[in-house]
Amino acid sequence: MKKSLIFVASFLFVLSSYSQSNILNASIPDEIGIQNFDQKQTDNDSFLEFDYIDDRDILWSKVVYEKIDLNEKINFPLLFPVNDETYEKNRKSLWRILKENILNKNITELYFDRNDNFKDKMTYSDVIEVISFSEMINGVQTPAEELKSIDISAYRIKGMWYFDKRQGEMKYRLLGLMPVGKNLKDDDGKNNTDLFWIWYPSIRKVLHKEQVFNDKNNANRISFDQLLVSRRFSSFIYKEDNVYGDRAIKDYKMPGLESILESERIKKEILDFEQDMWNR
Repeated sequence: MKKSLIFVASFLFVLSSYSQSNILNASIPDEIGIQNFDQKQTDNDSFLEFDYIDDRDILWSKVVYEKIDLNEKINFPLLFPVNDETYEKNRKSLWRILKENILNKNITELYFDRNDNFKDKMTYSDVIEVISFSEMINGVQTPAEELKSIDISAYRIKGMWYFDKRQGEMKYRLLGLMPVGKNLKDDDGKNNTDLFWIWYPSIRKVLHKEQVFNDKNNANRISFDQLLVSRRFSSFIYKEDNVYGDRAIKDYKMPGLESILESERIKKEILDFEQDMWNR
């Protein structure tokens, strides 16, 4: 790990994929996005399973919680397109992918935000109450309002940095993903809230099927899973596991510069561990 924690990747991915599958062969617009057999096979082959890690091989580890702010330009591939009706298949935001697969029950490992350790699992109806809201006004049920891509402002992630003594290197494992977005039950709709935790390993194959838009070369795209696992985003640490009950930085540092410096200190501690290992 020679670069900033934000951009470091534990391993590299094959970048070859398909931007708008079958667009040059489609006889009608509905055929855009339909992959042929070879394309499907290539996508399946490029999916990398997480390696099995024996606890005895972990020399050192630290669990960190980070926030990915979707207002930052480098994170735009996770945010756009914010209009969910613009594209049918070939371009989706991360939230649209998550919501579609939650509604069709492909994603089921969801947990209440009040517990960061995935101990408080949500039912399907619990989740629907978070992403869709309707109320009774003067005896009439209002149409349901659903959270849209434009309503999502950030993602929180939980992951573990660990030194694998068998491989002799520092690695990162993404464990959880939490959307942060509009509170539909808030009257003015201006307050964002943590929605729910998703156990990340359970959604990797879902995210692997969806491609991230590449504004440099639309013919060369990676999957959402590849983007997240290889940490191709900007984030800041807001909490780490610690003896004080995993208290957040904001609980012991003033907002602003003090919190930023503490976040950078934690990053440096992680970076320095690997450096120190080789200097001993």
